[in-house]
Amino acid sequence: MTFFSKQTKQETIIYTIVWIVLFLSPLVSLIFSHEDASMDSSWIMRSLLDTWSTLLAFFIVFLIHNHVLAPILVKHKRVKLYLLACVAVVTVFQLVQCAHKPNGQPLLSVPKHEAPPPPPPNGHPPVDKHDISLFIIVIMMIGSNLGVKAYFQGQEEKKKLAKLKEQSLKQELDYLRYQINPHFIMNTLNNIHALVDIDPEQAKDSIVDMSKMMRYLLYESDKQYVTLNNAVTFLKKYLNLLRLRYTDQVTINLDVPDNNDEDIVLAPLVFIPFVENAFKHGVSYDKPSTIDIDITKKGDRLLFHCHNTKSNVKHEYGGVGLNNVTKRLELIYGKDYCLDIKDEKTTYDVLLDLPKRGPDDFAPNPTPKV
Repeated sequence: MTFFSKQTKQETIIYTIVWIVLFLSPLVSLIFSHEDASMDSSWIMRSLLDTWSTLLAFFIVFLIHNHVLAPILVKHKRVKLYLLACVAVVTVFQLVQCAHKPNGQPLLSVPKHEAPPPPPPNGHPPVDKHDISLFIIVIMMIGSNLGVKAYFQGQEEKKKLAKLKEQSLKQELDYLRYQINPHFIMNTLNNIHALVDIDPEQAKDSIVDMSKMMRYLLYESDKQYVTLNNAVTFLKKYLNLLRLRYTDQVTINLDVPDNNDEDIVLAPLVFIPFVENAFKHGVSYDKPSTIDIDITKKGDRLLFHCHNTKSNVKHEYGGVGLNNVTKRLELIYGKDYCLDIKDEKTTYDVLLDLPKRGPDDFAPNPTPKV
């Protein structure tokens, strides 16, 4: 069971290193600044203990602030309680320091090769700049600790928020994909139903093709991405199935790269809704119709172009498939895609410009704008 987050561990390591350095600094100063063996060793030890006792007082204040006071403000946002608690802790710290003021100058202030000054007559000097310095230092320590605590807390909250966004994005993508699949299956079944009366044998063959396509939908469309080669293969089978339904008056042209790179990936079924729209709104039964589909690779971009003539039957462009695929594009690619649709009087053009992504860099946009 994990009790500390990664940020908490990093924060603890930083504090540990800083305090070890602070507690060792008097010894280092003693070694490099006091080489005269005639100096009073008892005074050196007393001054060393006085310095460590002051550092220990700071350390205790730090522990109280880091583990008790700072979470009140950073995590629970209780400003008044935090300020009152800080005032109480700093006041107690100052009273303790005034009551146990060291008899003499601190160890680090003794000049090299000079004897320590004599202690004051009453044993405790009055309030002076030293007390003010301690107050300023403890305030700066509290402020620094609060800043570090707030920074690491903010980093941890950002990671939690990013994880929640990623989970939410995945759920929305799954929801959109599960809407596209039934929509696609419905159109395919309608095509097969039309073939049953026209050519039963071809209808049987189309059922076999559909079973292969269903296998693709079952095992491939649930993936985050598919290879360009698989997407093109699926598109060819789908067009072959559609060709069986229409007469020679419908011309279907498909132009795709001969060698599809396996390292180019894209969202599953991203082209199909546009192809469905082309057949739904572009096929005319009383005059010749044309549907041109081409996929090209241009630099670091992948271009999908679908052009179709429009039938005389009035349809409203859109539908479940097209609406969902535009949402998926926005969620997956963010702003790194371009969808240009031109609805003319006699033609309809779709140009989809996608980045050529590989499996390693294909990931949903962490901050999508829907």
